Amino acid sequence: MSGDARRGLIVEAALRLFAQRGFASTTTDDIARAAGISQPYVIRLFGSKRALFVAVVDHAFDVVFGVLGAVPRGHGGGDRLAAMQDAYREIADDREIALMILQAVAAAVDDDVVRSVVQTHVQALHKAVWSAAGGDTDHVREFFGLVMLLNAVTALGVPELLGPDW
Repeated sequence: MSGDARRGLIVEAALRLFAQRGFASTTTDDIARAAGISQPYVIRLFGSKRALFVAVVDHAFDVVFGVLGAVPRGHGGGDRLAAMQDAYREIADDREIALMILQAVAAAVDDDVVRSVVQTHVQALHKAVWSAAGGDTDHVREFFGLVMLLNAVTALGVPELLGPDW
């Protein structure tokens, strides 16, 4: 298996564990076992647990941008934003990605490196949403409010909070 393929395998294993347990409670030993490789190999490929966590955060946001970027640009301002909100439901259906976004925000609270990475991704997301909303601040707030609600509902396993027509 190539180094890139091995890195991808490790990121997927780390995603599952970091999403469930968070940064502080997940060890590189846990990740190595889940990936079926040795812990020193994890460190050799990523350098540190933090660097691996950042790679997983990058991967999670790549998924978000991939799904939202697939929304056709032919929609007008509010219509495109509504389509992006609908597309985010697909992300929230992937419990690991939704949890990873929450874990990334939580880890950013007391880790400057992680905070910088998460800020960069959220700022890029804000820019994309701002553009789709035609610069309408209320629509941008609505989008981010819905995203946080969907992530929380997914994490807590209480979809009934979204109402019967969701």
